Amino acid sequence: MLPEQFCIRMQGLLGEDEYDSFIRSFGENDERYHALRINRLKAGDAVDAELAAIGISTEQVPWEEDGYYYEGEATPGKSPYHEAGLYYIQEPSAMAPVHFLDPRPGDRILDLCAAPGGKSTQIATKMAGEGLLITNEINRDRARILSLNVERLGIRNALVLNETPESLSGVFEGYFDKILVDAPCSGEGMFRKNENASSEWSPENVELCGDRQKGILEHAAMMLLPGGRLVYSTCTFAVRENEESIFRFLATHPDFHVKKVELFEGMANGNPSWISDKCLAEAGLSEEESKRILAEVGDSIRLWPHKLRGEGHFLCVLEREGQLLDREKDNYVPGGRNLPAKKEIQKLFAEFASEALVFADKDKMLLKSGISLAGTLFMFGEQLYLCDDRMPGINGLKCMRPGLHLGTVKKDRFEPSHALALAIRSEDAVNTISFAEDSADIRQFLNGQTLRCDKSAAKGWTLITVGQYSIGWAKQASGMLKNHYPKGLRINY
Repeated sequence: MLPEQFCIRMQGLLGEDEYDSFIRSFGENDERYHALRINRLKAGDAVDAELAAIGISTEQVPWEEDGYYYEGEATPGKSPYHEAGLYYIQEPSAMAPVHFLDPRPGDRILDLCAAPGGKSTQIATKMAGEGLLITNEINRDRARILSLNVERLGIRNALVLNETPESLSGVFEGYFDKILVDAPCSGEGMFRKNENASSEWSPENVELCGDRQKGILEHAAMMLLPGGRLVYSTCTFAVRENEESIFRFLATHPDFHVKKVELFEGMANGNPSWISDKCLAEAGLSEEESKRILAEVGDSIRLWPHKLRGEGHFLCVLEREGQLLDREKDNYVPGGRNLPAKKEIQKLFAEFASEALVFADKDKMLLKSGISLAGTLFMFGEQLYLCDDRMPGINGLKCMRPGLHLGTVKKDRFEPSHALALAIRSEDAVNTISFAEDSADIRQFLNGQTLRCDKSAAKGWTLITVGQYSIGWAKQASGMLKNHYPKGLRINY
């Protein structure tokens, strides 16, 4: 049941013929598309066997090389591979904004409205562990979910925050190369996917979202470097939140312009003719200036559910005039650098690393897999974290996860974290035990049960893997594996 006022509005925008195709797409449940995205931070090039084992086809999502469609009968969320962070389940259209953001290793990127983490984890994969990703969510409960997904996918270079855009713009003015604003919206593009979305919809909420988006974009613009790129996206059809949001922004930010990009089959450009006379009048621009900006708005992008294999989405690629800073000469760190942990704490971690991890170059803290553990070791409460030397200081920020969580310092010993297990690979651990994806053993492990092992196996910390993918820690002693899978993540199969 779609809201009547929504239907009337869409019919007026699309015209009779296209509206019929559009509205039919909401009644065809078989046309809902499911997809997941392979996490290249954990997976190599050969994952075909793992995908086949859980019923995933090899048909790619056109705008995401690591995105794959699957049929609704498949249940990848119930596989141990999911808990190992091998992939992230993500709606196909939602993968498009990050493609156009074009993240690269070494970038400094902000995902401003990031929960639950689909786009942040997609960005992190493209960055390949190099550079800095700040991923933020204003709602604390949703920020916790975001933090857990960053952990599950083994992301090492992310700072997870729980701040308002206003607070962030005061700290990070002119700091980022690239910013994603996946704005809170009225969610019309999710009507087919989420039954509650249509019942919660109202014209008043569309207006409220449009006003909120204006403020979010304003603060995002303050944080983007000259020469930087900002991608704005929503999962709604409302012109008020899409074309009009972009028009209002460009009208007050003459140093920003829409970048024309190549579209994939099924994508369409935005329609500036839908912008209301009220919006045009409120901008107070000359006729010539309005025409110029309207032409730019026409290079925004719409994803329609009746034209491609995905839900409704809107996005626009914005670039700021100027030249990006030379990274080699840019030593500015907002908030100052984080203070290193005391030497005795660093020593405890070094002792653990010497006993439990395999290094290709210990002096450079380079693990056998090529993953680097170089950087600043610092304490966040009782927890030891690793961050890049140029990660912003966290004092004064509402921080959920400042880099890679290495473990807990308990008096005179160090206990490795679940995040560390998920961030390294099987060849990086001295002791490993592998269980098959469909085995009772891996399900018992994820349930928190103690398992038996060979009595001759080496004592100490042991990395548990599902197939070749790390999934958690256990500690061996006398033929038993004491389970250290976090209680809050345990699964009853």
